Amino acid sequence: MKKRLLTLMLTFVFCVTICLPVLAADPSSLSAADKVGSMERMLYGTEQGGSLNDRLDGLEDDIYGVVTTDPILERIDNLYDYLEGTTSDGSGTFTTKLNVVEWRLKSTMAAGAVKSRIESVEKMLNGEVGTGPLSSRLEELLDLASYEDGVVPVKNVTLPADSLIKVEFTEELSTRENKAGDILRLRAADNFSVNDVLVIPKGAIGRGKIKKVSQPGMFGKDGRIDMEFTFVSAIDGTHIRIYIGELAKQEMKSIAGAAGASIGGIIILGPVGIVGGAFVKGKAMVIPKGSFTIVQTSGDTSVQGVVLKE
Repeated sequence: MKKRLLTLMLTFVFCVTICLPVLAADPSSLSAADKVGSMERMLYGTEQGGSLNDRLDGLEDDIYGVVTTDPILERIDNLYDYLEGTTSDGSGTFTTKLNVVEWRLKSTMAAGAVKSRIESVEKMLNGEVGTGPLSSRLEELLDLASYEDGVVPVKNVTLPADSLIKVEFTEELSTRENKAGDILRLRAADNFSVNDVLVIPKGAIGRGKIKKVSQPGMFGKDGRIDMEFTFVSAIDGTHIRIYIGELAKQEMKSIAGAAGASIGGIIILGPVGIVGGAFVKGKAMVIPKGSFTIVQTSGDTSVQGVVLKE
């Protein structure tokens, strides 16, 4: 009975490789139209139609609540810097502030359009979507998250290479349903700090890709899913490159040993602590939603983290 139970518990093994994310373009190399399109994707999820001037008017109205009268190229640069630029005054960027709001009020960081994310937090808190410019609404949410005057204290730190990060799967994966090329959706399972500076908050989104799916077959051929992990997001929006290296494998083996099982290869822990890592003969592989694994960072990464309050 004990042997049978252990066999049922040990559900899958997978292989992983590193895949480096595409780096963001240098803002100085972007045209005015590129910047407007980037801001629209950030705010709404998709680029909008109409003339460049009309689109800029719409962005300013939604963000500021007013349409400015400066020359159009100056307006574009000012708005782009506000939304997607960096800060040097010790306060968080627009992206950092939104991520902090979600982390403090919802215990997670969401993906998707800024407008929808702000509306989601407002609806959770007040039962309805707020009105007015998005900049003011974000400041109100920061006050509720205990950041007075919208000031989020930040500090530039370096996340060292080979830092071990615990990530969990946000969707069920299986050899029955998934195929090569499917997006792998992850999130950070715990907060990760560097010297009391929060770099990766619990719930931070991550991504990867399924490289190959092998179906179970006759004579006990095992189902298999080959994956590559790509990145997990820092609190300032930086994509931190991740992969399964030797340190991550050793950590997963250590966890498996602590759970009372000795398993070779790569380990994943299920949502209730069930250890997986062995073959199930002739059965489809299923990775339950909420299962987690350990990854490691592939290089030193400079990020703007949030100084944790005492």
